[in-house]
Amino acid sequence: MKTNNTFITKNSLFGVLVGLSLILASLVFYITGKNIMLNPQLSNVMMLLSIAGAFIGVRKYREEQLEGFISYPQALGGCIYIITIGSLIYSIYAYALYRYDPELQASYLTTLQVMLDEMYKGSPMLDTVKNMMEHLVSPVFIAATETFNKILTGLIFSLLMAGILRRKSRTAA
Repeated sequence: MKTNNTFITKNSLFGVLVGLSLILASLVFYITGKNIMLNPQLSNVMMLLSIAGAFIGVRKYREEQLEGFISYPQALGGCIYIITIGSLIYSIYAYALYRYDPELQASYLTTLQVMLDEMYKGSPMLDTVKNMMEHLVSPVFIAATETFNKILTGLIFSLLMAGILRRKSRTAA
């Protein structure tokens, strides 16, 4: 029970740090007037922050709590947990940002419609999909998609990071 409590406590701290770093990166882009929605530069920065936070958090947990040894499932769970906590914190920020800045939400919808025009060019479904998006896009929708996107991307990178972080004890061979 103590190990499970320690797992949650230590990894929650890094999850909060990841979430706050994602918010800070987004705020820097927002304050400097750069586009924050569907921006590949910001997405890359956030991905790097998530990966670094999860890697450092699980490595620190492994070294300080598990005497330098961690299994692949434990490392994978730690990475996913940290990224999930960070993503949930970021989604609260995204909800608030889009809720209190209607121009940003309108800009998000415009950018989304331009992307739909490119994807469905000449398709009879274009008007239907655009109409559906106009009804769906809301601060809750944006926050949910941000959360899903960050967790899914984090899961993919967590599979690799867990393999790098795992370390078997010599006695468990």
